[in-house]
Amino acid sequence: MISEAELNKYRALGDKEADEIINQIVDQNGIASLRQIMSFLSDYQNLSFENQSPILQSFLSTNASLPVFYDKKKLIRSTDFYRENQQNIALILGLYSLPYCYLGADGAKVLYMSERIKNDTYRRLTETGNFLKAVMNYDNWKGERIFSICLKVRLLHATIRYFTLQSKQWDLAWGYPINQEDMLGTNLAFSLVVLRGMEKFGYSVDKTYEDAYINTWNVIGFLLGVNQEIMPENYLEAVKIDKQIAERQFRQSVEGQELTTSLMQVVRSFAPSEITANLLQSQSRMLLGEKYAKMLGIAETNFPNALLKIYNTTSVLMSKIF
Repeated sequence: MISEAELNKYRALGDKEADEIINQIVDQNGIASLRQIMSFLSDYQNLSFENQSPILQSFLSTNASLPVFYDKKKLIRSTDFYRENQQNIALILGLYSLPYCYLGADGAKVLYMSERIKNDTYRRLTETGNFLKAVMNYDNWKGERIFSICLKVRLLHATIRYFTLQSKQWDLAWGYPINQEDMLGTNLAFSLVVLRGMEKFGYSVDKTYEDAYINTWNVIGFLLGVNQEIMPENYLEAVKIDKQIAERQFRQSVEGQELTTSLMQVVRSFAPSEITANLLQSQSRMLLGEKYAKMLGIAETNFPNALLKIYNTTSVLMSKIF
C-alpha cells in the first residue's frame, strides 16, 4: 500500500520521458508544431506514425512493449466484460467516472485551464469514449495498435502539461500538472469506479472479472506513463488507494463545478425528452452519492428516487432475461 509521503512525491512528478519528447519537438520545430500534432494525437482512427516526426516514431518503437504483469487471460476477461456491458459502462463513464475525476480540485484546474473540456465538451467526451472503445477492443491488442493508441494519449498529456507550465498561470503548490497521483486517480475512475458503478446499477460482478479489469487497466496505465510502483495489485488495494486519493484531493471547487455543469449539459442534450434528461441527471447523483453530487453542484431533479430504483432493478432483470 502506498504511503502519504510517496503520494506527495508522485504528486510532484509528471511523465519525464514523454515530457522530454515534447521539449525535443519544440526545440527542433518550434512551439507551433505542438498545436499541429494535437489533432493527430486525439484521433484514434489514424494510428499510423509514418508521417509524423522521427522523434515521435522513435518514441513509439521504444515504448512498444507490454509490462511483465500483463496477463492475456485477464485481458480477455476484461474485454469480454466490456463488450457484454458496453452500454452500461458508457453511461457510467459520462455520469460517474468523469465527474468523479472533477472532484480532485487541483487536478481539475488543468482541465479547466486548458479549456479543451470546458469549451468543447461534446467533442472531448466523444474522444474519451473512442479511447475507451479502442483500448477495450481485444483486436487492438493483437498487434501494435494498442501502443499507438496509448502513446497518443500519453503525448497529448505531455503537450497539455507543457502548455500549462508555459502559461505561467500554474502554481506548483497544486502539484505538477497531470501528475502521477492524478493519472493514477483517473485510471481508477476508468477501472474501479466502473466496477463500482455496475454494482450500484444492481449488477453482480464476479471477483475474477474485478481483478482482471484492474489488471488490464494497470497495463493501460503503464502504457499511458503511470509509474508501476503506485498501481494497485488487486481490486481491494484499488479500493484503499482510491479512498486515500479521495481524502487527499476531493473537495468543492469552481473548476470542478463548471466542468461538471458543461458535462451535464451535454448529457442532457442526448436525451429525447425532459423526463429522460432528468433520469440521467438523477442517475449521476445516485452513482456519485449525495455528498459528491453536492460538491459538484449537480442539482436534484423531479425524478423520484423510488422510481429510479425501480427502473434500475427492472433494467437488470430484463438484461438477465434477454
